Amino acid sequence: MKSSNIKKALVLILSVMMVIALAACGGGSSDAGSGDAEAEGGGKLAEIQEKGKIVVCTDAAWAPFEYIGEGGEPTGIDIEIAQAIADELGVELEVSNISFDTIPATLTSGSADLGLACITITEERKEEMAFSDPYTSVQQYMVVTADSDIAAMEDLAGKMVGTHLGTTGDFLVSDEISEGVLKDSGAQNNQYKQLPDAAEELKSGTLSAIVCDSVLAENLVTANGDALKCFPVKYADGTEAEVEQIGAAMAKGDDEFTAKINEIIKKLVDDGQIEEWFVQHSEAASKL
Repeated sequence: MKSSNIKKALVLILSVMMVIALAACGGGSSDAGSGDAEAEGGGKLAEIQEKGKIVVCTDAAWAPFEYIGEGGEPTGIDIEIAQAIADELGVELEVSNISFDTIPATLTSGSADLGLACITITEERKEEMAFSDPYTSVQQYMVVTADSDIAAMEDLAGKMVGTHLGTTGDFLVSDEISEGVLKDSGAQNNQYKQLPDAAEELKSGTLSAIVCDSVLAENLVTANGDALKCFPVKYADGTEAEVEQIGAAMAKGDDEFTAKINEIIKKLVDDGQIEEWFVQHSEAASKL
């Protein structure tokens, strides 16, 4: 009886253990399936980790934010930020150099994960893209030749103005011509894909002024010695163009990814790293 009871007890214990083991395996299988699904459809961060790289699109014609360096590759403040983001995520960085006006479609299609190209955060752009918190600010500036007497937007009446296609400066000048202080004045907006091309035409007399972001304007002046000067866009009544916030852009709908980018950018701002890159690349770009 004693031996039989022991055997029955052992059989019962083994049976219970098998049930527990099977339940554990079943639960593990279910969790694994859920984890796999999460990895495949768990948002942009999971996608980046899976492919082992982050693709950042830029337009390398906005020194010192982004420009073609001595090695023939895109470099600049935004490329430094992109590399810091890639390092933080533990993945490789791939930079896609494209036309600025195609950045929203590139992000929406998933061809790139992030846009870093001195992108001003505007309500209109928020309809197409999501944005990180700002990492710097700029103001629209006017660039003219050193001997020019142009001082205000109204002075551009009847003149040819250069802007960078798809940028805030482009929109500002276009708006002033269509419905603002330059309406019916004969002023024209000549849109460029490369600001250095506009600078050459400004010096040759084809253009009377360039309107662009302050950092870019100052870099153009530095790169061209004493030939050019720049100042904030202002109007005859004394008002100036508003200060604009610059941020990283991404496809809409992934709050986790946006939060992670904000976390990384905040650290770069708080540490003063982005400010250091401004000094470094303003000097380097002016020598090219």
